[in-house]
Amino acid sequence: MKGERWIWRGVAWSVCAALAYAVASMDWGRVLPSWQFLLLALGRSWLLALLALALGTLAAIPLAAMRTYGPRRLAATVALLIEAVRMTPDLMIVFWVYFALPLATRSTVSAWSAALWALSVIAAAYLAEIIRGGLLSVPAGQLEGAAALGLSRLHGFVLIELPQAARNMLPALIAQFVSLFKTTSLVYAIGVMEFFRAVTVTNNAIYAPYALYTLLAGGYFVSCWAITRAIRYFDPAYGPTG
Repeated sequence: MKGERWIWRGVAWSVCAALAYAVASMDWGRVLPSWQFLLLALGRSWLLALLALALGTLAAIPLAAMRTYGPRRLAATVALLIEAVRMTPDLMIVFWVYFALPLATRSTVSAWSAALWALSVIAAAYLAEIIRGGLLSVPAGQLEGAAALGLSRLHGFVLIELPQAARNMLPALIAQFVSLFKTTSLVYAIGVMEFFRAVTVTNNAIYAPYALYTLLAGGYFVSCWAITRAIRYFDPAYGPTG
């Protein structure tokens, strides 16, 4: 068994060394002058994902509450809206918002604003289901206890039920944030200069595809890894050692 373990370790280290050599031998000298442009674009992707997550959460909480506790017709309508968004390709939603928003507002809408609203709609639909699952995981007796203490239904929901649900749905929220961050790459199609589009534009200018697309993969990997690691700061019990 020890011999096999050392063989596998040797293979793994050999593969890592080969990959490291391949990455080091890429034409990074041509990419280096564009580092500020690319870093700014990566920051723009982060900003877009964070804003969309915040706006989506603000919309998702009442949507989840209406679907969980609302009258049957209202709950059915909300469920239809949520499923319509979830079953539609994300890129199609980006296009619909980009072309429909100027018609609805009768004004010029920037690509950034359209991208933000489209991602917020996507986030709201998925987060609403996550929050609904979190609400259903809270025992019904919690709201009954809140009512016994003299709290209104709204106060019981905000102060008692929602915080407990948030703890239960934390892993799913982190996973959705990772998915949303990767979805920001789709807004390149409407002209937003986020990380994916910035790498593509840079490659068209200097043609260093191996280095640039390795950098692209590394940027998304590090960003998504940082998001998943953040869960340990919010709740160490969900960490790898928890």
